[in-house]
Amino acid sequence: MNTELINRCEEIRKKLIDVTSKNGGHLGPNLGVVELTVCLNEVFNFKEDILLFDVGHQAYVYKILTDRGDKIETLRKRHGLSPFQDPSESSYDHFISGHAGTALPAAVGFAMANPDKKVIVIVGDASVSNGHSLEALNYIGSKKLENLIIIINDNEMSIGENIGFISKFLKRVISSGTYQNFKSEIKVFFEKINAIRVKKTLGRLENSLKNYVTPLYVVENFGFKFFSLADGHNISSLISLFEKAKIQRKPTILLVKTEKGKGYCFAEANKEKFHGISPFDIETGNTYKKNKTYSEVFGEKILKIAKEDNDIYALSAAMIKGTGLGEFSKELPNRCIDTGIAEGFLVTFAAGLAKSGKKPYVCVYSTFIQRAVSQIIHDVSIQNLPVKFIIDRSGIVGEDGKTHNGFYDMSIFLTLQNFTVLCPTTAKELEQALDISKNFNSPLVIRIPKDNVFDLEEENRLEIGKWKEIKKGSKNLFIVTGTMLKELLTIYDELKSKGIEGTIVSAASVRPLDEEYLLNYIREYDNVYVLEESYMRNSFGTSILEFLNDNGINKIIHRICLKNAIIPHGKREELLEEEGLKGKSLIERIEELFYASEERKI
Repeated sequence: MNTELINRCEEIRKKLIDVTSKNGGHLGPNLGVVELTVCLNEVFNFKEDILLFDVGHQAYVYKILTDRGDKIETLRKRHGLSPFQDPSESSYDHFISGHAGTALPAAVGFAMANPDKKVIVIVGDASVSNGHSLEALNYIGSKKLENLIIIINDNEMSIGENIGFISKFLKRVISSGTYQNFKSEIKVFFEKINAIRVKKTLGRLENSLKNYVTPLYVVENFGFKFFSLADGHNISSLISLFEKAKIQRKPTILLVKTEKGKGYCFAEANKEKFHGISPFDIETGNTYKKNKTYSEVFGEKILKIAKEDNDIYALSAAMIKGTGLGEFSKELPNRCIDTGIAEGFLVTFAAGLAKSGKKPYVCVYSTFIQRAVSQIIHDVSIQNLPVKFIIDRSGIVGEDGKTHNGFYDMSIFLTLQNFTVLCPTTAKELEQALDISKNFNSPLVIRIPKDNVFDLEEENRLEIGKWKEIKKGSKNLFIVTGTMLKELLTIYDELKSKGIEGTIVSAASVRPLDEEYLLNYIREYDNVYVLEESYMRNSFGTSILEFLNDNGINKIIHRICLKNAIIPHGKREELLEEEGLKGKSLIERIEELFYASEERKI
């Protein structure tokens, strides 16, 4: 059987490398769990038992082994397989999984509601340090959830290298593989001794030695059964471990050591790069050349201003390179702080720095800042602290799909007191926004899209509360923010040829609005369009509507934005087109609103 499973693992690895080389994806995490997932599939029945992943970027192998093996080539493509677990895709996926910290809390619910089924959770050594995971473990330890098996996949990495004492703790545990052998041997020895007093003495000795050999002895005292495996790629050992865990009658923790990127030399050598990678050449491991991104522009500029000001700190939650801070971390390591997957802690940490006179920049993807809303309100907004939030991946992200799109941050920040919100329309404006931010004395948000940079040949400097006229016309007014300036300018000549020309206003300052412009000029236009790459509810367009209403200006505002905040996965460009924010579909959307307005006048 082992030979058959070894061959199966080899086939799966080749398939994973081939598919991700074409589609991109989370290659490293999946290469690391091939044997683990294959062996779980052998021991458990996933038509009945429940498997949850935290985070679901380790679930590609599971998709292949269940009901999606013939569709794996469609991974991350529009109308293809999701990049994470998604119950709408398959009955084998029991819970959506795009963010860390969801699996253990959800597992408690599944285990309690399904006592006749085994509930298995695969959680990474980085994810288990997440606050929600620790809260769940605290609860599980107080309950007798006999059917719950927790597999901690220790690959010593999240996206980047793990930080914190829990990572060091796990390293100490996994290195103490002698504990299980010791426990088995001393149990046999006890059974040969009849003297109760001697047995008790040796029992205390065993406890003391276990405590010395492995710190997870404390876990067993809190109601868990614990086993560890130093080689998570050994099929015989994995099968034996899972068979043992299957018959336990208490919540069981399995600590399994794996290698991220296992079986592909380039992924083994550069684990961070291949955690989540764009399409690449299999023979060289090189990705294909891309244009410069806004994240890169931010990274270069924040490093420059930080070298000029020793009070500037850059903080991120396991996203140092993703948010453009790679060079910052190398050159100014003492002022580049990675908290791991702990966004709430990150925000309050930054608030403490700000309260102490430092200038913290919180650099987080839009989808993950959602996890820190309470701290943003309680610790930053109410105290009016000058924490700067760099919200990367705002708007449509693309292949990572519905759990990773950045649609809620605009609505969140526009609701909060004391926040200024900037949505630069060009790379130059992003740099100017960062120049402004250095000495800004209240909470500030700068939104960055997952997009290539765009610039105008000439443009005025960014000012808070001021907008810029890019083109001057009549009848129609287009107020655009963020990426939508590029999209509108791309189609403007075609709109003009259709008789729809007008004034284009670049509005990087989302809050405060350019109230002077709205009061003095908006009445000149028959039609007003507000274009933004965000959700319609509590949006930039909504702010303009509210301002006009409060000032007695009766004007219809056509909001061109996302009507639905749950957008599927696919290429960013095709999703923008699909949602009416790019190219031909944007032209059609503007035309429809324009001609509907003309008909109302007749």
